[in-house]
Amino acid sequence: MKKIICIGECGLDIIFRNGKPVDSAPGGRIVNAAAMLAGMQLPVIMASEASTDSVGEIVTSFLKDAGVDISSVDRYPDGRTPVTLYFTDDDNNLTSVTRYEQYPPECFDIVWPRVDEGDIVVFGGFYALDPRMRPRMTQLLQHCSERKAVLVYLPGFLPQMEPRITRVMPAILENLEYANVVIARNADLKFIFGADTDNAAYHNHIDFYCRSLVSVDIANHRLSYYSGKEVTSVDIPAERLRSLCWRAGVVAGVVSALFSLDATPELLDTPADDIRRRVLESAARLAR
Repeated sequence: MKKIICIGECGLDIIFRNGKPVDSAPGGRIVNAAAMLAGMQLPVIMASEASTDSVGEIVTSFLKDAGVDISSVDRYPDGRTPVTLYFTDDDNNLTSVTRYEQYPPECFDIVWPRVDEGDIVVFGGFYALDPRMRPRMTQLLQHCSERKAVLVYLPGFLPQMEPRITRVMPAILENLEYANVVIARNADLKFIFGADTDNAAYHNHIDFYCRSLVSVDIANHRLSYYSGKEVTSVDIPAERLRSLCWRAGVVAGVVSALFSLDATPELLDTPADDIRRRVLESAARLAR
Protein backbone atom coordinates (compact mmCIF):
# COMPACT_ATOMS: atom_id res chain seq x y z
CA MET A 1 0.00 0.00 0.00
CA LYS A 2 1.36 3.40 -0.93
CA LYS A 3 2.14 5.81 1.89
CA ILE A 4 3.43 9.28 2.72
CA ILE A 5 6.88 9.63 4.29
CA CYS A 6 7.63 13.00 5.91
CA ILE A 7 11.28 13.82 6.69
CA GLY A 8 11.76 16.94 8.79
CA GLU A 9 12.82 18.38 12.10
CA CYS A 10 10.77 17.86 15.26
CA GLY A 11 10.69 21.00 17.37
CA LEU A 12 8.52 23.29 19.45
CA ASP A 13 7.52 26.86 18.53
CA ILE A 14 6.71 29.44 21.23
CA ILE A 15 4.98 32.65 20.15
CA PHE A 16 5.59 35.92 22.01
CA ARG A 17 3.55 39.09 21.59
CA ASN A 18 5.11 42.25 22.97
CA GLY A 19 7.52 40.16 25.03
CA LYS A 20 4.91 37.85 26.58
CA PRO A 21 4.37 34.18 25.60
CA VAL A 22 0.89 33.71 24.10
CA ASP A 23 1.00 30.31 22.41
CA SER A 24 3.11 27.23 21.75
CA ALA A 25 2.79 24.32 19.36
CA PRO A 26 4.87 21.66 17.63
CA GLY A 27 6.79 23.53 14.97
CA GLY A 28 7.64 23.11 11.34
CA ARG A 29 5.61 22.76 8.14
CA ILE A 30 6.50 19.11 7.73
CA VAL A 31 5.54 18.02 11.26
CA ASN A 32 2.22 19.84 11.09
CA ALA A 33 1.52 18.68 7.54
CA ALA A 34 2.17 15.09 8.66
CA ALA A 35 -0.39 15.49 11.46
CA MET A 36 -2.97 17.01 9.09
CA LEU A 37 -2.51 14.23 6.54
CA ALA A 38 -2.81 11.54 9.21
CA GLY A 39 -5.97 13.28 10.45
CA MET A 40 -7.38 12.71 6.95
CA GLN A 41 -6.86 8.96 7.51
CA LEU A 42 -3.90 8.81 5.13
CA PRO A 43 -0.97 6.49 5.98
CA VAL A 44 1.84 8.77 7.19
CA ILE A 45 5.29 7.91 8.56
CA MET A 46 7.46 10.58 10.22
CA ALA A 47 11.22 10.15 9.78
CA SER A 48 13.00 12.44 12.24
CA GLU A 49 14.67 12.67 15.63
CA ALA A 50 13.76 14.11 19.02
CA SER A 51 15.41 14.08 22.39
CA THR A 52 13.96 12.07 25.25
CA ASP A 53 13.35 15.40 27.02
CA SER A 54 9.93 16.88 27.77
CA VAL A 55 9.84 18.93 24.57
CA GLY A 56 10.54 15.83 22.51
CA GLU A 57 7.73 14.06 24.32
CA ILE A 58 5.31 16.89 23.45
CA VAL A 59 6.12 16.73 19.75
CA THR A 60 6.15 12.94 19.39
CA SER A 61 2.90 12.63 21.39
CA PHE A 62 1.32 15.24 19.11
CA LEU A 63 2.26 13.18 16.05
CA LYS A 64 1.22 9.88 17.58
CA ASP A 65 -2.14 11.26 18.73
CA ALA A 66 -2.77 12.51 15.19
CA GLY A 67 -2.25 9.00 13.85
CA VAL A 68 1.28 9.40 12.45
CA ASP A 69 3.57 6.36 12.55
CA ILE A 70 6.60 7.52 14.60
CA SER A 71 8.59 4.27 14.46
CA SER A 72 11.21 6.11 12.37
CA VAL A 73 11.66 8.95 14.90
CA ASP A 74 14.98 8.47 16.72
CA ARG A 75 14.82 9.43 20.42
CA TYR A 76 18.32 10.48 21.47
CA PRO A 77 19.12 10.83 25.21
CA ASP A 78 22.04 13.28 24.98
CA GLY A 79 20.83 16.69 23.85
CA ARG A 80 17.72 18.84 23.65
CA THR A 81 14.83 19.00 21.19
CA PRO A 82 14.92 22.32 19.25
CA VAL A 83 12.82 25.21 20.54
CA THR A 84 12.20 28.32 18.41
CA LEU A 85 10.93 31.58 19.91
CA TYR A 86 8.96 33.86 17.57
CA PHE A 87 8.57 37.47 18.74
CA THR A 88 5.67 39.46 17.24
CA ASP A 89 4.05 42.86 17.70
CA ASP A 90 0.40 43.78 18.34
CA ASP A 91 -0.45 43.17 14.68
CA ASN A 92 1.13 39.70 14.75
CA ASN A 93 4.04 40.84 12.56
CA LEU A 94 7.23 38.91 13.15
CA THR A 95 9.97 41.08 14.70
CA SER A 96 12.67 38.55 15.58
CA VAL A 97 13.40 34.84 15.94
CA THR A 98 15.56 33.05 18.54
CA ARG A 99 16.37 29.36 18.34
CA TYR A 100 17.74 26.93 20.91
CA GLU A 101 18.98 23.45 20.10
CA GLN A 102 21.47 20.90 21.37
CA TYR A 103 22.07 17.94 19.10
CA PRO A 104 24.58 15.26 20.12
CA PRO A 105 27.61 14.78 17.82
CA GLU A 106 26.27 11.44 16.59
CA CYS A 107 22.61 11.65 15.70
CA PHE A 108 20.12 11.22 12.88
CA ASP A 109 20.51 7.49 13.50
CA ILE A 110 16.98 6.68 12.36
CA VAL A 111 15.58 3.49 10.92
CA TRP A 112 14.57 4.43 7.39
CA PRO A 113 11.05 3.34 6.43
CA ARG A 114 10.61 1.08 3.43
CA VAL A 115 10.13 3.09 0.23
CA ASP A 116 7.93 1.65 -2.53
CA GLU A 117 6.92 2.85 -5.98
CA GLY A 118 4.10 5.35 -5.71
CA ASP A 119 5.01 6.55 -2.21
CA ILE A 120 5.18 10.29 -1.61
CA VAL A 121 8.26 11.58 0.23
CA VAL A 122 8.16 15.10 1.71
CA PHE A 123 11.46 16.70 2.78
CA GLY A 124 12.99 20.12 3.16
CA GLY A 125 13.92 23.05 5.33
CA PHE A 126 17.38 23.33 6.82
CA TYR A 127 16.95 19.71 7.91
CA ALA A 128 17.69 18.69 4.32
CA LEU A 129 20.86 20.82 4.25
CA ASP A 130 22.44 20.34 7.68
CA PRO A 131 25.97 18.87 7.35
CA ARG A 132 25.21 16.54 10.29
CA MET A 133 22.77 14.54 8.25
CA ARG A 134 23.48 15.45 4.65
CA PRO A 135 25.38 12.24 3.76
CA ARG A 136 22.56 10.00 5.03
CA MET A 137 19.88 12.27 3.58
CA THR A 138 21.49 12.09 0.14
CA GLN A 139 21.57 8.30 0.29
CA LEU A 140 17.86 8.22 1.16
CA LEU A 141 16.86 10.66 -1.59
CA GLN A 142 18.81 8.64 -4.14
CA HIS A 143 17.06 5.48 -2.94
CA CYS A 144 13.62 7.15 -3.14
CA SER A 145 14.31 8.30 -6.68
CA GLU A 146 15.42 4.82 -7.73
CA ARG A 147 12.25 3.36 -6.18
CA LYS A 148 10.12 5.78 -8.25
CA ALA A 149 8.63 7.58 -5.29
CA VAL A 150 7.30 11.13 -5.75
CA LEU A 151 9.59 13.60 -3.97
CA VAL A 152 8.17 16.88 -2.67
CA TYR A 153 10.81 19.45 -1.67
CA LEU A 154 10.30 22.47 0.63
CA PRO A 155 13.43 24.62 0.20
CA GLY A 156 12.58 27.43 2.65
CA PHE A 157 14.29 27.83 6.03
CA LEU A 158 15.05 30.53 8.60
CA PRO A 159 17.87 32.80 7.36
CA GLN A 160 19.23 32.81 10.93
CA MET A 161 20.16 29.15 10.50
CA GLU A 162 22.46 29.87 7.54
CA PRO A 163 22.84 33.55 6.62
CA ARG A 164 25.33 32.81 3.83
CA ILE A 165 23.21 31.10 1.22
CA THR A 166 26.25 30.26 -0.90
CA ARG A 167 27.32 27.70 1.70
CA VAL A 168 24.24 25.55 1.19
CA MET A 169 23.41 26.32 -2.44
CA PRO A 170 25.08 23.12 -3.75
CA ALA A 171 22.86 21.03 -1.45
CA ILE A 172 19.76 23.03 -2.48
CA LEU A 173 20.46 22.42 -6.15
CA GLU A 174 21.03 18.72 -5.49
CA ASN A 175 17.69 18.55 -3.65
CA LEU A 176 15.98 20.27 -6.59
CA GLU A 177 17.40 17.64 -8.91
CA TYR A 178 15.86 14.87 -6.81
CA ALA A 179 12.50 16.66 -6.47
CA ASN A 180 9.39 16.11 -8.57
CA VAL A 181 7.49 18.99 -6.95
CA VAL A 182 8.80 22.10 -5.16
CA ILE A 183 6.63 24.08 -2.71
CA ALA A 184 7.94 27.53 -1.74
CA ARG A 185 6.80 30.97 -0.63
CA ASN A 186 7.91 33.92 -2.73
CA ALA A 187 9.98 35.08 0.27
CA ASP A 188 11.83 31.74 0.21
CA LEU A 189 12.51 32.08 -3.51
CA LYS A 190 13.82 35.62 -3.10
CA PHE A 191 16.08 34.66 -0.18
CA ILE A 192 17.52 31.62 -1.92
CA PHE A 193 17.73 32.77 -5.54
CA GLY A 194 17.53 36.56 -5.25
CA ALA A 195 14.61 36.53 -7.70
CA ASP A 196 12.08 39.37 -7.56
CA THR A 197 9.25 37.24 -8.97
CA ASP A 198 8.17 33.62 -8.70
CA ASN A 199 8.19 33.42 -12.48
CA ALA A 200 11.85 34.47 -12.64
CA ALA A 201 12.81 32.05 -9.86
CA TYR A 202 11.13 29.18 -11.66
CA HIS A 203 12.42 29.78 -15.16
CA ASN A 204 15.94 30.89 -14.17
CA HIS A 205 16.68 28.49 -11.33
CA ILE A 206 14.16 25.66 -10.82
CA ASP A 207 12.81 24.52 -14.19
CA PHE A 208 16.18 23.06 -15.21
CA TYR A 209 16.02 20.65 -12.25
CA CYS A 210 12.31 20.21 -11.45
CA ARG A 211 9.34 20.91 -13.76
CA SER A 212 6.69 21.47 -11.05
CA LEU A 213 6.71 24.47 -8.70
CA VAL A 214 3.85 25.42 -6.37
CA SER A 215 4.55 28.99 -5.26
CA VAL A 216 2.80 30.90 -2.49
CA ASP A 217 2.43 34.62 -3.21
CA ILE A 218 1.50 35.96 0.21
CA ALA A 219 1.16 39.64 -0.77
CA ASN A 220 -1.35 38.85 -3.54
CA HIS A 221 -3.03 35.93 -1.71
CA ARG A 222 -2.38 33.58 -4.60
CA LEU A 223 -1.13 30.05 -5.24
CA SER A 224 0.47 29.29 -8.60
CA TYR A 225 1.57 26.04 -10.21
CA TYR A 226 4.38 26.47 -12.74
CA SER A 227 5.15 23.69 -15.21
CA GLY A 228 7.30 24.42 -18.23
CA LYS A 229 5.68 27.33 -20.08
CA GLU A 230 2.33 26.75 -18.38
CA VAL A 231 1.07 28.33 -15.16
CA THR A 232 -2.20 27.86 -13.29
CA SER A 233 -3.21 30.11 -10.39
CA VAL A 234 -5.95 30.26 -7.75
CA ASP A 235 -6.69 33.00 -5.25
CA ILE A 236 -6.69 32.25 -1.56
CA PRO A 237 -8.67 34.32 1.02
CA ALA A 238 -6.36 36.61 2.99
CA GLU A 239 -7.79 35.48 6.33
CA ARG A 240 -6.48 31.97 5.71
CA LEU A 241 -2.92 33.30 5.81
CA ARG A 242 -3.24 34.55 9.40
CA SER A 243 -3.15 31.22 11.22
CA LEU A 244 0.05 29.68 12.54
CA CYS A 245 -0.34 26.55 10.44
CA TRP A 246 -1.47 27.84 7.05
CA ARG A 247 1.86 26.96 5.40
CA ALA A 248 1.57 23.41 6.70
CA GLY A 249 -1.97 23.37 5.30
CA VAL A 250 -0.67 24.26 1.84
CA VAL A 251 1.83 21.40 2.02
CA ALA A 252 -0.81 18.95 3.26
CA GLY A 253 -3.19 20.08 0.51
CA VAL A 254 -0.63 19.53 -2.24
CA VAL A 255 0.42 16.14 -0.89
CA SER A 256 -3.14 14.87 -0.33
CA ALA A 257 -4.02 15.83 -3.92
CA LEU A 258 -0.96 14.01 -5.27
CA PHE A 259 -1.93 10.98 -3.19
CA SER A 260 -5.51 10.92 -4.50
CA LEU A 261 -4.29 11.40 -8.09
CA ASP A 262 -1.88 8.45 -7.82
CA ALA A 263 0.75 10.87 -9.08
CA THR A 264 3.96 9.56 -10.60
CA PRO A 265 7.24 11.32 -11.42
CA GLU A 266 6.33 11.09 -15.10
CA LEU A 267 2.93 12.73 -14.55
CA LEU A 268 4.56 15.65 -12.74
CA ASP A 269 6.97 16.31 -15.60
CA THR A 270 4.08 17.54 -17.76
CA PRO A 271 0.94 17.90 -15.58
CA ALA A 272 -2.19 19.00 -17.43
CA ASP A 273 -4.12 22.10 -16.35
CA ASP A 274 -6.82 20.06 -14.58
CA ILE A 275 -4.11 18.30 -12.53
CA ARG A 276 -2.48 21.60 -11.60
CA ARG A 277 -5.83 23.09 -10.65
CA ARG A 278 -6.81 20.14 -8.45
CA VAL A 279 -3.51 20.42 -6.59
CA LEU A 280 -3.92 24.17 -6.04
CA GLU A 281 -7.56 23.95 -4.95
CA SER A 282 -6.66 21.28 -2.42
CA ALA A 283 -3.80 23.45 -1.11
CA ALA A 284 -6.06 26.51 -0.83
CA ARG A 285 -8.74 24.51 0.98
CA LEU A 286 -6.36 23.17 3.64
CA ALA A 287 -4.57 26.49 4.18
CA ARG A 288 -7.23 27.60 6.65
